[in-house]
Amino acid sequence: MLPDLALFIEAEELEAHLGDENLLVIDISIPQVYKEGHVPGAVHLAYPKIVYAHKDVDCDIPPDDVLSKALSETSLKPEHHVVIYDSQHNPMASRLCWTLEEIGHKNYSMINGGWHGWKDTGLPIETEPNTPVASDYKVKQTGSYNATTEYIKSKLDDPNAVILDTRLVEEFTNELLITDRGGKIPGAVHLDWMNNINEDDNFRLYDRNALMENFTRRGIVPEKEVIVYCQTHFRSAHTYQVLKHLGFKNVKGYAAGYCEWGNATDTPIENEFFDEN
Repeated sequence: MLPDLALFIEAEELEAHLGDENLLVIDISIPQVYKEGHVPGAVHLAYPKIVYAHKDVDCDIPPDDVLSKALSETSLKPEHHVVIYDSQHNPMASRLCWTLEEIGHKNYSMINGGWHGWKDTGLPIETEPNTPVASDYKVKQTGSYNATTEYIKSKLDDPNAVILDTRLVEEFTNELLITDRGGKIPGAVHLDWMNNINEDDNFRLYDRNALMENFTRRGIVPEKEVIVYCQTHFRSAHTYQVLKHLGFKNVKGYAAGYCEWGNATDTPIENEFFDEN
């Protein structure tokens, strides 16, 4: 029987539970990284399978049937505690964790530091791929953790809600234009997602006090609802998990992200640049 595992677990703790009943380890790195080495017993899931493209959006949460198929291919079952990691400091792993929460699968963790947190500790590495036996996992989205455009619009003037932009500062200020309309969601505060990661410690999280300081100095406190976004809910999914790690209860992620907001024609935007020529 698995003990209660924290949201961010150390590599050594995971190693102690490898092979336990009801543990499923998922590597969501790019395929080549998985082939070169992975946690023993880990199965691979391609990141594009958990995002959905439509219209001007390439990062939404997939329909239930599409997501059911993708997760069933990993052998996922309702009783599994899933430990997830990637090789890019866990934004893809975070997006998968957020997806699991959105569909009501509460038992999940990530390796603190992701793949770096495992391999740089000198723990065993496996190179042979693991082929999972497909399950029949049924997905039903709850709608509880995914903020839609209309939902965000309803919160723009809410003093009890904070909208948090986790992109590069150049995206936030519109110096770097990626969508049709650059800038930010009105009233959003900025915190680059990488500010929560200690690059000198195998990309593990900073300690709780440092993390909380990152948020509180921006007015992000547990008493308020927090809506996190980036371009594609990739980077913001990581910040979402950091907030959960710190005990924030009322957090939502914007799956369609600024990809949707900035390509729309009817969304309010701050810092938008207009060329008058």
